[in-house]
Amino acid sequence: MRLSIEETAMLDGKHGKATQKAMEILVALGTIYGAQRMVLVTSVQIAGVSYDNLGEAGLQFLTEIEQGGGKARVLTTLNPAGMDVENWQALGIDAEFAEKQIQVIETFARMNVITTCTCTPYLTGNVPHYGQHIAWAESSAVCYANTVLG
Repeated sequence: MRLSIEETAMLDGKHGKATQKAMEILVALGTIYGAQRMVLVTSVQIAGVSYDNLGEAGLQFLTEIEQGGGKARVLTTLNPAGMDVENWQALGIDAEFAEKQIQVIETFARMNVITTCTCTPYLTGNVPHYGQHIAWAESSAVCYANTVLG
């Protein structure tokens, strides 16, 4: 996979540990899928936000990324969490689960992720334009991107 000078510097750790880890993951995925190069994205929608999905290992990974200086560099919003973050008690959500879920959301927030907790980022201001590359991973958001944005 061909990397630019800046991407190589990121992979070499010259932009911090979090960026290096992210690049290691992206290069590995790019290699698996046969990508020739990376493209710049202008918008991200993060899926897999529920503590049910992440578990303790996922929360620890997020914490390590945050402590390593991880920050969103483009407009980044968050998919729904594993509970209603405002009414979890009334819905009978376990307090231990709620505490962990809130830690996940707060960790994303400290990394400049807008914690919209919605599967429709285009209704909360994350609206890319035709021709822009995006990194969205949620069924309704992807349908919107493919049908409306092209």
